[in-house]
Amino acid sequence: MRTSKPRFFLLAAALSFGLVEACMFAALAWNAPTADTGVAVVPRSSPETALATSRLVGAPAGALLQNLASRRPTPTPLEQPQTAVAALARVDAPTDVAAPLPPPRPMEYASLGAIEVIAPEPPLRPREFGPASSAPFAEAAPPQEAAAAPAPTISLASLLPTSDSPGPLQRREDGNFRLGAAAYVRIFKKEGELELWLKRDGRYSLYKTYPICKWSGRLGPKLRSGDYQSPEGFYSVSARQLHPSSAYHRAFNIGFPNAYDRQNGRTGGALMVHGACKSVGCFAMTDKVIEEIYGVVEAALRAGQHEVPVHIFPFRMTEEALAKETRGDWSTFWAVPPEYQQWTAFWQNLKEGYDLFERTGEPPTAYACGARYGFAADGACTRIAGW
Repeated sequence: MRTSKPRFFLLAAALSFGLVEACMFAALAWNAPTADTGVAVVPRSSPETALATSRLVGAPAGALLQNLASRRPTPTPLEQPQTAVAALARVDAPTDVAAPLPPPRPMEYASLGAIEVIAPEPPLRPREFGPASSAPFAEAAPPQEAAAAPAPTISLASLLPTSDSPGPLQRREDGNFRLGAAAYVRIFKKEGELELWLKRDGRYSLYKTYPICKWSGRLGPKLRSGDYQSPEGFYSVSARQLHPSSAYHRAFNIGFPNAYDRQNGRTGGALMVHGACKSVGCFAMTDKVIEEIYGVVEAALRAGQHEVPVHIFPFRMTEEALAKETRGDWSTFWAVPPEYQQWTAFWQNLKEGYDLFERTGEPPTAYACGARYGFAADGACTRIAGW
């Protein structure tokens, strides 16, 4: 056992020495090219590489490892920056590239030769279009002096105020009505309705019934100024009573107080049928409704009707309605307001005029005969007339 240890150390030292020699040999042979061996060697660009190659020429195994050394990546030399002088030299150098020419200026178009430019003709004006022909765009004949036109005819419809609603006298289911025909107005306070009647074929026919927007007070006549009471009775409207520029859109004065009111000591004034739906003793309509009513009344006066009768009743003067309002019935337990009972004789007098129209179809001519209305000419009575 003692004689085996020296041999082991010797063997290990020999192997280590051999390994070191091999590594040194490999390191030296890695960059060692050979002399002319018939194998192409990649030339080196740097001086350091050339010196190392000359020293390894003829080294052992240089030819063996030369190909391995030639496969190493060769660094690409950086491009040297171009100097300013070289750049200027390249700019001044002549080139064969043809530069594009600039577009010709307007003054140079003359050198291109004569060019015929046809300007477009202006479109024909409406007055230049003549009757249809095969050449609609032929040159129009010079205009001739027009003959003097007759004076335009102004219709009554054009004088009426405009409205958003259709014209008041359009065809209706109950027939045609002529604008300018004689008109008649009836008002019923309790029902809140205004009837507009027009004369057709010699007899008055109901044209339309309009709702009253507002009226003031209670049933019964107006007695004095400031009682905020809408009147009742027989009135007439003339052209002087029209107010087309009223503060309440359109208006016509009904003519209160009339001859009967004055004979009975009733006072007040400026009571109208108007728009704006506001009432302090008047009969107020909406603006749209008063435009139509006012237009028909104005047209009738312009067409020759001297006065438009306006008859105002507390309610529809039937026997049943009169009895109910003056004596009561089961619906009111046969009780009526005391102020209504005092108007029994007055309302019966108004019913006479109401019945005459229902019977004859003609508004009766009313007269002021003291304490009552009369409906026949009498020297002691005064006709109810407009202003």
